[in-house]
Amino acid sequence: MNIHFKNLKEISKEHQLPQKGNLAGEVHVWCHTIHYDDPFLREAPFLLAESELTRAKRYHFEKDRRVYESGHVFIRKILSHYTGINAEKLELTPIVNQKPVLMNAPFKIHFNISHSGNKIIVAVGFISDVGIDIEKVIPDFDTDGFAEANYHPNEQKKLSELTGEDEIDYFYCIWTRKEAWLKLTGEGINDHLKELDFSGKDGKVQALKPHGHHELFMTSWKDGSEYIATLASYDQLNETKFFQSDLLIQDFTPI
Repeated sequence: MNIHFKNLKEISKEHQLPQKGNLAGEVHVWCHTIHYDDPFLREAPFLLAESELTRAKRYHFEKDRRVYESGHVFIRKILSHYTGINAEKLELTPIVNQKPVLMNAPFKIHFNISHSGNKIIVAVGFISDVGIDIEKVIPDFDTDGFAEANYHPNEQKKLSELTGEDEIDYFYCIWTRKEAWLKLTGEGINDHLKELDFSGKDGKVQALKPHGHHELFMTSWKDGSEYIATLASYDQLNETKFFQSDLLIQDFTPI
């Protein structure tokens, strides 16, 4: 499989909602910051399916339940915008490894979600399937031990050549690349992360399963000073746009 890397020095967030419908050739990345009075949590009892509410109740910790409910309301509001279907009427069905699809969409639409800290991030694609991962930088994290257990020798070599902020940024960039790849394929966590060389050089990677595709595109960026994210897709996309959840927040009155 041929792999292509891109690092964005900065991202420009849109100030208006995207167009509705099938925006072929584009991928949209949406970001939501969870806070105490989270507006999406107020809508969860009215927009989420019974199966989603049941799953949310199974979480032992309140913070995990909040992330799940807020994230799924977020997804529903995003998909509702593009498809024109009311958020509560979207039919989201889990498939392989619990990666959901929208069963009643008027056109093909791909999406993937990730969260870390108080950030939830959702990628939406209209041609290629997408995988996305975001990680909060943990200052005292055992990067050496984690890299030794999970990083390819080429990744470890480059990591050892860096210091300070560059070292931390590269560590989390590799981490999010691996996670975004696993989420793109739907494989989830596996024992072969050390075989995947995402050190940053474009070229052919023999260790990657083709999954019916011959090209893999990865775009990484920093979201502020605390977060690093990567988007993975099978197609070179004409444009990647970034949106904040504020554009979807409206006064909500239960019927």
